[in-house]
Amino acid sequence: MTEKEKRDLGEYYDAVNDQELILERLYVKNLCYDYNMIRPSDTEKKTEVIKKILGKSGQNCEIVAPFWCDYGYNIEVGDNFMANHNCVVLDCAKVTFGDNVFVGPDCGFYTAGHPLDVMRRNAGLEFAHPITVGDNVWFGGGVKVMPGVTIGSNTVIGGGSVVVSDIPSDVVAVGNPCRVIRQIPVDDTTLGNPRKPEGEAGAAMLTRMNESHGPVTEWALSFMDPKGATQLLDIGCGGGATIGRLARLAPEAKVTGVDYSPVSVQESKDYNEDLIAEGRVEVIEASVEQLPFHDDTFDHITTVESFYFWPDPQENLKEVRRILKPGGRFFLIADIYGKAGLDQAVLENIELYDLFNPSKEEFLILFRNAGFVAVKIHVKEGTDWICVEGIK
Repeated sequence: MTEKEKRDLGEYYDAVNDQELILERLYVKNLCYDYNMIRPSDTEKKTEVIKKILGKSGQNCEIVAPFWCDYGYNIEVGDNFMANHNCVVLDCAKVTFGDNVFVGPDCGFYTAGHPLDVMRRNAGLEFAHPITVGDNVWFGGGVKVMPGVTIGSNTVIGGGSVVVSDIPSDVVAVGNPCRVIRQIPVDDTTLGNPRKPEGEAGAAMLTRMNESHGPVTEWALSFMDPKGATQLLDIGCGGGATIGRLARLAPEAKVTGVDYSPVSVQESKDYNEDLIAEGRVEVIEASVEQLPFHDDTFDHITTVESFYFWPDPQENLKEVRRILKPGGRFFLIADIYGKAGLDQAVLENIELYDLFNPSKEEFLILFRNAGFVAVKIHVKEGTDWICVEGIK
């Protein structure tokens, strides 16, 4: 049996002298060195190299240099993975991260261990036990995770913790050794993934959001004059309620909804089933990064509570402007924006879901840089609501 085979079975193996393992480590450490030398702005090159390093990576994988690992091929990360500076993964065994995992700076994930017996330890023997991390987990700065640990979904590990045993889902845990200090109430927003709704929890979340987003949407649509409009678009259509509102507001217009979540597309179709049958509404799966429409197509475009999650806000606004007709208007609708005095719960959600939440001044810069010839900022007194109206 080779040393690599012993390692993969969780047995003691010689990692120090085995040439096969030495060459594998040198190969990936050279790749890590190359990755760490790439300019931070060269995202294309970073993506190219990190895909060579990792065994598996989902969409929106961001690892801030410097980053080091032992083999690379034993690391698997899901969608929307983010690791801050100085992340070290000793992946002698599998290290698996779920979707929406955030890793603070100076964190380490160590599958490697050594014998307590000094003779075997000095002989270069070690073992490796896998580490598994669920979905929606946040690691504070300086966390160290030891061999064989499993961490459940929706859990927060406090900064500086040393995790030596399994941590369940839906808890806050902290300390050395890391221990659970409280439960986290679980709602459909957490489970449903507001960035890209999924599963039954995502469908339930969208149903609730159809109601909860109603007041801010009705207020913002009061600034729209749909007279003469023939083509309307809702980006990030979610549960479909805004599509229905637009159809009622402009009964002569064709209304299209787009969303990159298959769950959202189906929920929007179900919500607007009658309007689709009448030929007044169409719902398609697409991303704001590349909208499948010709230039100068739509009279008015809306997005409700989705701009927080756009992958590249500045470039995505340019894409929206491209498909607006000259003189057309884009309405960005949100129930919070960057300002002083936001509730603590709101600030926690901004951090938890990594929301992009510009101020009024920042919205003006974004819209002007995207090429909108005029920008109007509407806010509602006594609320945190905002409607940014861009005119092509």
